[in-house]
Amino acid sequence: MKKQFNPKTVIATAATMALVLASGVASAQTAPAIDLSPITGAFKASDVVTAVLAVAGVLAAIYATMTAAKMALRWIRGG
Repeated sequence: MKKQFNPKTVIATAATMALVLASGVASAQTAPAIDLSPITGAFKASDVVTAVLAVAGVLAAIYATMTAAKMALRWIRGG
């Protein structure tokens, strides 16, 4: 059974989207520019890369430990 579109729902959705887009454009034109340079200047790219690689290393170690534990349990059970 095909589901039919309700015209009222389509019209309401279109009107809501138009209002949301119009309000977003209006607020973007009146809002002053935000200066984020003090925040972004506090981090260096090397710091971020080091942090990401550290997290990736920890996750890889956890995955390797879980895999080794599963293998050991299979060997013990004989499966």
